[in-house]
Amino acid sequence: MNLGNTTVMEIRQSFLARLKGLYDKEEINSIAYILFEDFLGWPRTKLHLEAGAVIEPLKARMFSDALLRLADGCPVQYITGKADFNGLSISVNPSVLIPRQETAELAFLIALELKTLEMDDFSAIDVCTGSGCIAIYLKKQFPGISMHATDISEDALSTARANAADNGTNIDFYNTDILNTSGQPSNHRFNLVVSNPPYVTLREKEAMRINVKAYEPNTALFVPDEDPLIFYREISVYSKTRLAEGGLLYFEINEAFGNEIKELLISCGFSNVVVRKDFGGRDRFIRAELRSHF
Repeated sequence: MNLGNTTVMEIRQSFLARLKGLYDKEEINSIAYILFEDFLGWPRTKLHLEAGAVIEPLKARMFSDALLRLADGCPVQYITGKADFNGLSISVNPSVLIPRQETAELAFLIALELKTLEMDDFSAIDVCTGSGCIAIYLKKQFPGISMHATDISEDALSTARANAADNGTNIDFYNTDILNTSGQPSNHRFNLVVSNPPYVTLREKEAMRINVKAYEPNTALFVPDEDPLIFYREISVYSKTRLAEGGLLYFEINEAFGNEIKELLISCGFSNVVVRKDFGGRDRFIRAELRSHF
């Protein structure tokens, strides 16, 4: 890349040539759009209208440095330090997962149901919160709810707390391991438990892109092959003791284990257990209720 007289078109062509083996053309263009907006404040239409515009050397260097990191597998969101989540700007770094479209869809589905419910004294907890995106989105949608969130990583919680503050939300965060529930908030009943826990099996790891498995936190991604439902089991048990009558439990899930997780929830005493598909037609979410049978 000629940093002295680099045009918009030349930058885009450099990206297409260098990243061809990692991403398809549509993804590479999307990455370029993100960086032009972040580095220059340009909307994507301007890239097409001013393809011959020369980029000043300092800015061109930013694109060149970013391309080196991208070619090494670094996700573009870790370069810009932020990701979009249903219209919210969420800061991200290697201590937290980059929010996925599926997770944004989960938060949106929950919000749709909550809009139909009585919300007085409503309390919710997001288990394995990571960047805090789900908790923050729900709190923004329903400012009156009491929102809590937990994670095993203090680094992740530091990011989540900053995101909550940046988005003007008041959320109680707890550093705790859901596999050891002694540190969870005590003497509290929730109307909603939501979790996007680790659910990728180790055998699936090899098939994943390097930008995921080499950069995003493995503890937030992977579960052992011999016990892939470990987090769903523990969170289900936890939820049964902490949910109020009629309380809701929502999970994001590995599409390979929808039926198994549904049976797990039923065996734990949950009712109205429903597996839902994501925008791509894959089993991705589970919704359940806790109701007494008396």
